[in-house]
Amino acid sequence: MTANSVQTQPRLSGLLPVAILLALFLGVGIPLHGRVALPAIVPFLAALGVAFLQCRHRPFPERLNVVARAMGQTDVMVMCLVFLLAGAFAGAAEAAGCVTSTVNFGLSVLPAWATVAGLFVIASFASTAMGTSVGTITAIAPIAVGIAEATGMGAPLCLGAVVCGAMFGDNLSIISDTTIAATRTQGCDMRAKFRENLRLVLPAALLTVALFVAVAPGGGVPAGAHPFSVPLLLPYLAVLVTALCGMNVVLVLALGTLLSLGVGIGMGELPAAEAFRAVG
Repeated sequence: MTANSVQTQPRLSGLLPVAILLALFLGVGIPLHGRVALPAIVPFLAALGVAFLQCRHRPFPERLNVVARAMGQTDVMVMCLVFLLAGAFAGAAEAAGCVTSTVNFGLSVLPAWATVAGLFVIASFASTAMGTSVGTITAIAPIAVGIAEATGMGAPLCLGAVVCGAMFGDNLSIISDTTIAATRTQGCDMRAKFRENLRLVLPAALLTVALFVAVAPGGGVPAGAHPFSVPLLLPYLAVLVTALCGMNVVLVLALGTLLSLGVGIGMGELPAAEAFRAVG
């Protein structure tokens, strides 16, 4: 008897993902009478996660390919799944206050002579972690305007530093939509793409920092508190470190999302009732 002819024995536990899907849809919606809107992505990803855990005897890439083949063309479906998880991570991190904490951390350590260059660096890091240049600009541009008004530096210069950093970080990010599409369609390793990109753009980034330091007038970050929390920095750091260590991007984003929700709820930044909405 060949391996292909062996029949898989049906098990009642095989219905667990379906039960999770129905439980989340019905168990949340009916008791609360629709007061909490449950995005469709939440029960879908939860059920899919349970299904992945039930097949621990198979390597994770094989499990991922099995799911993708059942949905359609493998590369396209994996890419779509990564897009969903990237959006969930970005939403969870923002709702938990990770974005604000990351920006404030950067502002709190900026020296006066490197305010504009520091905005570039902060935007670069935030965009690399978030995977979106637009989201980074939205989060940091108001802060840049406030710095410009308080220090007398030109608003176009400060905003230009933010835009430059956001584009630079988005180009390097392992969860950017363009990175995901490029690596999946070309069969390229995520780390190899990151290393090659970094080799090409790092000289330009260093030159940009030097120019911002040279042309920016004296000043500094406005006086006042820039509160940040170290635990709220962990989701972004975890995503960057695990991705560069070679972990599958699906696992990276799932880890980042769960860590963001856990830290946000644990520190009281994100109400538990809003967690479902945050990832949707």
